[in-house]
Amino acid sequence: MTVAAPHITPPGTFGRIMVLLSRERKTRFAGGTFGYLWAYITPAVWIALIVGLFVYLERTPPIDAGLAIFVATGILPYVAFRQTVTALSRVLSAHRYMRYFATVSNDDILWSSMLLEGLNLIVSALLIFGTVTIFFGAALPHALPTVMFALAITWMLGCGVGRFVAIGAQLSDTFARSVPLILRPFFWLSGVFYTAAELPGPVRDILWYSPFLHVTEILREGYFLGFTSHFANVWYPVVVAAAFFLISLPLERFATKRRIMRGRL
Repeated sequence: MTVAAPHITPPGTFGRIMVLLSRERKTRFAGGTFGYLWAYITPAVWIALIVGLFVYLERTPPIDAGLAIFVATGILPYVAFRQTVTALSRVLSAHRYMRYFATVSNDDILWSSMLLEGLNLIVSALLIFGTVTIFFGAALPHALPTVMFALAITWMLGCGVGRFVAIGAQLSDTFARSVPLILRPFFWLSGVFYTAAELPGPVRDILWYSPFLHVTEILREGYFLGFTSHFANVWYPVVVAAAFFLISLPLERFATKRRIMRGRL
C-alpha cells in the first residue's frame, strides 16, 4: 500500500517575512544574548559621548530640560535612521542566496529587515528614555502619542531611504560604498546640539530641507512640556520617505528586467 506524501503548503507572504525576520535577527546578532545588546549599545554610546561633550564644553540645553534627555531626543532619531538605512543597504547581499527561490522576493527580504529595525527602535526608545528617566530624574513624555508619532516617522524615513539605497547598492558598488559618507554629515543637521529657534534665519531656511530636524523638533515637542516648535512640518519627512520608497520601485523593476542586479541570475 502506497502512502501519499503529505502536502505542505508554502507559507504566505507574511509567513515568509516572519521566517526571514527570524533568520536576519539570528544572523546579524549572532552570539546569544550579548549579541542582541549591540543593537542598543550603539545609541547608548552615542548619547554618552555627546553628553560628555556638552559637559566638557560647559553647554546647557537651550530649553528647560535635562542635559541627558535633551541629547537623547536629538540623537535617537538620527541613530535609528542610520541603522535602518545601513541594515537595508546590506540585507539583499547578505541573503542573496535566498533570492534564488521563486517564492522569496526582494520585498520579503526588505520588509523582514524593516520590521526588525522597527522593533529595535521601539526597544531602544524604551531602554534609553527609561534609563534617562530613572537615573537622571527626567520627566516622562508630555504627549506620548506625539513621541510615538515622531518615532514612527523616523522609522518610515529610514525605510523609504533605506529601500532606495538597498536597490541602488545592488546596481553599483560605488554607490554602496558612498552611502556611509553621504549619511555622516546629516548628524550635524539633525538637531542634536540645538533647536531650530536658536538658528539664524538664513541657516534655518536651509536646514528646513533636512527631514531629521523636523523629526527631532516633533519628538521634543511631544516630550517636553512647554516646548512648541514653529519650525517642524509633520508632512515634510513623510513626503521625503514616501518619495524615496516610490522611486525605488521602478528602479528595481528596471534593474530586474535588465537582469543587472547583483546576486540575481
